[in-house]
Amino acid sequence: MEYNNLKYGLFQKIALVAIVVGLALAAAGPSRAASGADNGSLRDIVRMLEPSVVWVISELAENEFSQGSGFIIHESGYLITNAHVVNGGKSISVGWPERFNRSSLSAEVIAIDTVLDMALLKVPCAHLPAIPVGSASSASVGDSVFALGFPAAGELGLSGLTVTRGILSAIRTNGDKVNLLQTDAAVTLGCSGGPLFDLDTGTVIGVVQGKGMFVLEGFNFAAPIENFFELAGLTPIDGVYIAIAELTGESTSDYSQPWERALESYHRALRARLQMDWGEALSDFLTATHLESEDPMAAFGVAESYAALAQPTQALKWLERAFRLGFTDFETALESPGFSSVRDDFRFIELVESF
Repeated sequence: MEYNNLKYGLFQKIALVAIVVGLALAAAGPSRAASGADNGSLRDIVRMLEPSVVWVISELAENEFSQGSGFIIHESGYLITNAHVVNGGKSISVGWPERFNRSSLSAEVIAIDTVLDMALLKVPCAHLPAIPVGSASSASVGDSVFALGFPAAGELGLSGLTVTRGILSAIRTNGDKVNLLQTDAAVTLGCSGGPLFDLDTGTVIGVVQGKGMFVLEGFNFAAPIENFFELAGLTPIDGVYIAIAELTGESTSDYSQPWERALESYHRALRARLQMDWGEALSDFLTATHLESEDPMAAFGVAESYAALAQPTQALKWLERAFRLGFTDFETALESPGFSSVRDDFRFIELVESF
């Protein structure tokens, strides 16, 4: 059934990003993983994220344009950028580097707030690669981060997606609320609206604010991703899908189908998995399997979480269930960090070999 194929495809796309990022970070060691990641691991992560980052051009008047960056947050064509990039634009175009062989698209402003400096755009395209969105409040000073964007008026032009690496230098707060993120990752004009990705949490934690707004060298800033959720009157725990439903004015019943709620739980579980918070991951994976009992990716997540929590019997039970439901990525099962404690268990080996 086409509907079920689309649903399963969404689980696969989110899982693919999380598994690749998770394996790359796990290779760096058991502590805050990205701090020791080698260049090969970083390249793998960047390659996974690059297709989710776009350039944004807003036509303000005849021969007057504003250029920035943005990133896809939902596979059905929703993306985030800074409000100052698109505010007042008569028409907006977004596009990818030429090597991705994608045509540029016209974008519609769905929601915008100049105080939060946040805008949600929509392009008429489906099955786009979305980037994992997290929470700035889960980040820590010293985290390894990198910024992705398209520098304006440079020799690279719109083909020149750049990646700059640094650390999270400071987190500016007002009470419990994160107001601003500071990083020493280099930022230039045109990068406004691009993602600030935290290697230690495996998610986007901020939206880059372009050079020119600040004059001190090495002082580069990003708005916390919480600003996007605040635009919808929500918090990151509510998730991207519910936030989009609020901002588009669609009935929340459109997002109350069991598979939609399962996908939301699955997304939270993957974020917890990337942080090696196996207890939280297990809880959310179990919720996903309760709502979508036939999904092999969620069943695999339960199995891995049980293995990481030193419950091998439950882990093997759920792994067998995942295999029977159609999970076939045996290499992932063998290399997945959660299964390290049972990898030499003869029952685990026999189970994998039997499928």
